[in-house]
Amino acid sequence: MTKKYIFLTGGAKRIGKTTCRHFHEEGFNIIFHYNSSKREAEEIQKELNDIRENSCFILQANFNEMSSIETLKKGVQSITDELSVLVNNASSFYPTPIEGASMSEWNDLMATNATLPLFLTQAFIPLLEKGNGCVINISDTLAPSGIKNFSLYSGAKSALEGITKSLAKELAPKIRVNAISPGAILWPEDEDLTEEQQKERLTKVPLGRIGSPEDISSLALFLTTAEYITGQVIKVDGGRSVI
Repeated sequence: MTKKYIFLTGGAKRIGKTTCRHFHEEGFNIIFHYNSSKREAEEIQKELNDIRENSCFILQANFNEMSSIETLKKGVQSITDELSVLVNNASSFYPTPIEGASMSEWNDLMATNATLPLFLTQAFIPLLEKGNGCVINISDTLAPSGIKNFSLYSGAKSALEGITKSLAKELAPKIRVNAISPGAILWPEDEDLTEEQQKERLTKVPLGRIGSPEDISSLALFLTTAEYITGQVIKVDGGRSVI
């Protein structure tokens, strides 16, 4: 049986970590990228390799450096010559009120949320074609409609959704390209929200609750076998986007 490989960016924490575990349970070999979360990356690598030997590999790269594309390409190619799935999950997220927004912030947010996903996809076209693979980009439910004080981030994620649709046309029929657009899945790590603040935010979610990382990883897994779906941006937000 041919081994199936997934390469995922930002796999050490949160949605990325859950996705690594979920795909591993389904028999995939995991290659994931991390930036600064070395300890967390090594922990998940050990966890998965203890379950199945030599089934999880980690690669470090800083997405503010364009050389990271070649670094990751060479790293993945040293492990496998084909990919079943590329998940562009890594993301920078922080407020940038327009009065103080800077070009360096714009470059950072564009790099992680749009530029690197585009050029990583370009780099892995041969491996994806050989593996009959697909690309899954992780977007944001609210970004395309605009988030107050997050104009730079919103612009970057909107670009990612445009890239998704364009590449779906350009890479068809050999490679499918879709995006998953999460809503409130995990509370932001850098916000210490009170219980009342959390409840207030959930009043805008018809299902009345926060989602789970498994909601995202399950959809990602489905998209790997959904051979007639491409060019779609699928919202997983408890109905938030219809309000």
